[in-house]
Amino acid sequence: MPPPPRDGLGQIRELLDSENAHAFEQARAWAAQLILEHRSTQILVVSDSPARNREVNHRLESELRRLEAHYRVTDPIAIRAPDTERRPTRTD
Repeated sequence: MPPPPRDGLGQIRELLDSENAHAFEQARAWAAQLILEHRSTQILVVSDSPARNREVNHRLESELRRLEAHYRVTDPIAIRAPDTERRPTRTD
């Protein structure tokens, strides 16, 4: 979405901060961050589920519509845990 007016981010920040805290209290993997760039603003969400029908998604999209922000939702991408097995190294 394009950069919103400075005062337009307040509600979105509060929503994301609130959901970050709620997820922490519930021991759920969910974190969101605003990424402010010169020509756009991105909202990055990392979650334990690819579901996009959670209440927080509806609240966030409602706030973006209220701000009349142009936005798009991308498809979820699975992130694999790092490979913790040590691979054998070649010794000569």
